[in-house]
Amino acid sequence: METFLFNLEYMSFNLFLALIPVFFGYLMLKAKNKSLKLLYGFIWFIFLPNTAYILVDIVHLFEQLTKVDLVFKIVLLIQYGLFLLAGALTFIYATYFFERLIGKNKSRPAILLILNLIVGFGVILGFVQRTNSWYIFTQPLRVIEDTLALLYSPNLVVASFAFGLLVNIIYFYFSKPVIGFGKSIK
Repeated sequence: METFLFNLEYMSFNLFLALIPVFFGYLMLKAKNKSLKLLYGFIWFIFLPNTAYILVDIVHLFEQLTKVDLVFKIVLLIQYGLFLLAGALTFIYATYFFERLIGKNKSRPAILLILNLIVGFGVILGFVQRTNSWYIFTQPLRVIEDTLALLYSPNLVVASFAFGLLVNIIYFYFSKPVIGFGKSIK
């Protein structure tokens, strides 16, 4: 039970961070004022990796499964399943608002591919370097140092690229059914 409650605390915080780019993505899409659109877009971009970051939290499940009995294994599997689903959904919706913003541009797939590779970089930056999104505002020099450290590590560059490919697969494969389902329940 202690593990479940601990998870609830950190999962709630990570989910809150993942909802920020959904909220600002929506505002970015709907804003009429160009300055507001840019401000909302900047905040959206900085916090976007938090959506996909939830997917790497699966590593905690594997650590925790060895420490609990069968009943709590099932509880943890459900808890993490719902959490991972929430991460995928926030990623899809936050990215979808940007896709709508760029419209029917014929280079849209390439723009989304690059964006999702950047998200992969941001996720690995946060997971390995422990760089938080808000450090852009509170510790900008650390963000630069952490980014350079990641770029100088071939293994981390490969991990960033691989995670970027994963989120591209998630987005391009699941966005239409997820968004379609969301529209159908309105």
